[in-house]
Amino acid sequence: MALNKFMHPRNIYKNPPDFRELAKKYEEFSKVAKTDVSGKVSIDFKNPHALRILTKCLLKSDFNLDVKIPEDRLVPTLPLRLNYILWIEDLLSCIGPCDFVRGIDIGTGACAIYPLLAAVKNKWLMVGTETDGESYNNAIENVTNNKLENLIELRKNSTNTTIEHLFDDDNSLIYQFTMCNPPFYTNIQELWESRSPARPPPKNGFTGSPQELITEGGELQFCRQIIEESKKVKDKILIFTTMVGHKYNLKELIIDLKAEGIKHATTEFCQGRITRWGLAWTFQDYDFSKIELHIDKSKKKSSTIVFSLPEIEGVENSFDNIYTKTKEILQNLHLTYKIITKRNNEIVLDIMAMSNTWSNQRRKRRLMKRMCETGAKKPKANDVSALAAHIESSQSATTNNEKRKDKLQEKIELNNTSEESKGELSNPGTTNEPVVHSIMKIQYKSRDSFIEMEFISGSAGKEGLHQIIQYIKNNWK
Repeated sequence: MALNKFMHPRNIYKNPPDFRELAKKYEEFSKVAKTDVSGKVSIDFKNPHALRILTKCLLKSDFNLDVKIPEDRLVPTLPLRLNYILWIEDLLSCIGPCDFVRGIDIGTGACAIYPLLAAVKNKWLMVGTETDGESYNNAIENVTNNKLENLIELRKNSTNTTIEHLFDDDNSLIYQFTMCNPPFYTNIQELWESRSPARPPPKNGFTGSPQELITEGGELQFCRQIIEESKKVKDKILIFTTMVGHKYNLKELIIDLKAEGIKHATTEFCQGRITRWGLAWTFQDYDFSKIELHIDKSKKKSSTIVFSLPEIEGVENSFDNIYTKTKEILQNLHLTYKIITKRNNEIVLDIMAMSNTWSNQRRKRRLMKRMCETGAKKPKANDVSALAAHIESSQSATTNNEKRKDKLQEKIELNNTSEESKGELSNPGTTNEPVVHSIMKIQYKSRDSFIEMEFISGSAGKEGLHQIIQYIKNNWK
């Protein structure tokens, strides 16, 4: 579902740009645009070159900015970037009137997109920091070409800090805000494995360099470092903000802020079919509650399900044993999982089910028992037909129609069971959407253990998650 209607109300891209006019106005855009039989003009959003040309032409058309976007660097999506700038405007209303607004963009990138937009739109004084040499040089070129040196200062960051390095020279300036679009991934492997091959391909083409997408510890650790450094410069910067790409990371960061009693606010950045989140915090006495949240009201509030785990007789009640038992159940269900965070007695997992392996367990066990009684071997995935025939012949004396119907149903379900054991969808070819995608948190407190699960997405809906939870409860022994 397109989320454009949930963009910030002041976002000029709430209504899509007129591609026909862009094609008339800019020759390079007309070369990547295509016109269908009805006369509608569009581009191939999976083509990084087309995305690059679109962004360049929109920056020129709507902001009179000439921006060079290198082929090996991230192509910024303007609606998303503009949403962030507009949210900063809302946050600044908590501070009150300022003669000069000064902001810091952490990791400004090759385009320096946030400083450029902030300068031409609001005349804010911006400092952009960058660690990568090539991106830094390209950003300098973009600022110079647009004659914005009086509003934008770029600094090469050669330290391991995110903010502190700006104040090494006893900088006495007060900055109203910071902003950041942090790298998502921990390493190259995580980048390529972050999207399951079973999921449908993304709508937009992939762009970005390792320098822009990868950082040690990933997005969560990067944001946690900003929070830690913010405590040291809390008198120099009034409001700290960052964009967050993964919802479960947002929840972890909110937990961190709450634990230290730090005031914070969040929002959603909606554009196209993508949602990102904004997180702001402050050490000042500002009231964030008066800021309007522009959130997709059509999404049902995500409710987490928490249930306690009984002690298992004969097994020591410890966090390690609880985690081991949980992994065993997940493996029995052929669910894939990835560790998101791990603390002393708490671990958060990203759970993905690509097929339904938990339904009709009683019937499946009954089939297995019947096979053992008739002397059949355990079925293999490719021997379903023979197995079904064996069961049918062993019951040839039964001619009752109802029992024949029951037998047919059992064969169908057994076939599904065998297919699922291979990790495939029970109805291959119809969809690549996960059956259930959820977040699982395992906690151990004072000898009491709990599992908390939250539904993210999936064709089985929340009912599928409830079935998995019931399976866990039934097999916790």
